[in-house]
Amino acid sequence: MRWSLWIAFAVLCILSGTSWVIPDAMTGGLPLLEEQGILFGVIGLTALLFTARQRWPQNKVEWSARLAAASVGFFAMPMVAIEYARGSVSGTSRSALFAMVPVVVVMVLAAGDATGLGERGARRSLVPALIGLGGLLLLLPLEFSGTVHGWVMLAVVCAAVVLAGFASVWMYRLLQGVELMRAIAVIGVANAAFLLSWSFVHEEMVWRWSGLVLVVSLQSLVDVVEVLLLVWLLREMRPVPFASRYLVIPLVTILESFVLMRPEWTARMGFGTVLLAAGAGMLLFLKSGEEDTMLSLR
Repeated sequence: MRWSLWIAFAVLCILSGTSWVIPDAMTGGLPLLEEQGILFGVIGLTALLFTARQRWPQNKVEWSARLAAASVGFFAMPMVAIEYARGSVSGTSRSALFAMVPVVVVMVLAAGDATGLGERGARRSLVPALIGLGGLLLLLPLEFSGTVHGWVMLAVVCAAVVLAGFASVWMYRLLQGVELMRAIAVIGVANAAFLLSWSFVHEEMVWRWSGLVLVVSLQSLVDVVEVLLLVWLLREMRPVPFASRYLVIPLVTILESFVLMRPEWTARMGFGTVLLAAGAGMLLFLKSGEEDTMLSLR
């Protein structure tokens, strides 16, 4: 990968992994989904301003619809699933479940190969994905609810994990060879429309001017930077190395918590950290030739 990709990927993982240290007072005052909808709207409308003088090709209408659907599956729908499962599925369990996204990505790539050549490469990617997942499960064991509602919410989060993995591969293919600003406009408007519509239908819209002002917070600015980095990296990085962020980000958070909180080390913590770092590293440094074989076949 180019150095610019390494730097952008590192910044993304550090920002996401460090967000837990931002005080609540420095975040926005609106419901999460409404706040995120407004942020995506700002991103999308700003990008539209840069593309306003450009003619929108007619052959891009179908592409725009596909990218809108894929981006909603990658961004908005997992947000909705996480928000509604917040009271039933713990934060550690949600993090552990989303660590399965690299496994989903590998399986999607393997399933799209009709010749079996890419399947061998996918199996090689599956091993480090499972190693990283196993390491995270040692550090963040799953907590299961005993209620029917809890199991339903757990199933919702699992569905969001599968959707995020599938959508990331789909977006990678849709973003190839297209203008980045136009893609950002489609992604921003589509996710804003979905999130704001969802909030309106479920009567969670606040529309307080004071709350709208609080959207301009440190966390919101971090979110905007993360979205822009995500879109660019989705286009530039291959799906499997990009999916390693679901392991790298928890690793950053865990290492930061070790430094700040200084818990007493155990063999389980040490072994889990080693496995998590090894799995993430192997996915990130995956040889491009193997994945090129997978992605070249439809």
